Amino acid sequence: MKLPALILRLRVPLGFLFAAGYLAFAIPQSWLHLAMVAIPVVIGCGIRSWAAGYLLKGKRVAIGGPYAWVRNPLYVGSFILGLGFCAVLWRDPLPGVAWALWASYVLSYGVIYPAKVRAEEAELREALGDEYVRYASRVPRFVPICGAVSGLGEQHFSAELYKRNREYQCILGCAAVFAFLAIRYALHF
Repeated sequence: MKLPALILRLRVPLGFLFAAGYLAFAIPQSWLHLAMVAIPVVIGCGIRSWAAGYLLKGKRVAIGGPYAWVRNPLYVGSFILGLGFCAVLWRDPLPGVAWALWASYVLSYGVIYPAKVRAEEAELREALGDEYVRYASRVPRFVPICGAVSGLGEQHFSAELYKRNREYQCILGCAAVFAFLAIRYALHF
């Protein structure tokens, strides 16, 4: 099996392993700490929610909303919200476990998601043809270095697509983790 295929197959199990380690160790240092962590988590969820209202998977090129800024706003949002959750690990002094979890988060994101994106882009070129190739040539993958790219066409946010893409699960999952962290802090366990 080729390395990218192996990485993609291990993506979900490794994510669960990371989550278990994170939840075993993550304890906010104060209510203010937890509130500060919420800022990037809310921003990440917001980007993901915004993107989900434009995405009609494999049927058309998403060009509206955050897709005019980057080709992979769902992954950008996930990265930002993950950084927020990793901020819960901050302590003074910073323990080795926190360093290990931060490093594994950033490294795994830097390895797994580029492989995932390359595989998805090949599928999109196959399914959507020249329209996707033109879009991809104008809009950056992850970093919005050009600002919003104009002249891509018109698309509007669709609450129906948001629901169909089940992006509310991201918000529910983040709320559950925040509830766990809040209870853990309140009970000091």
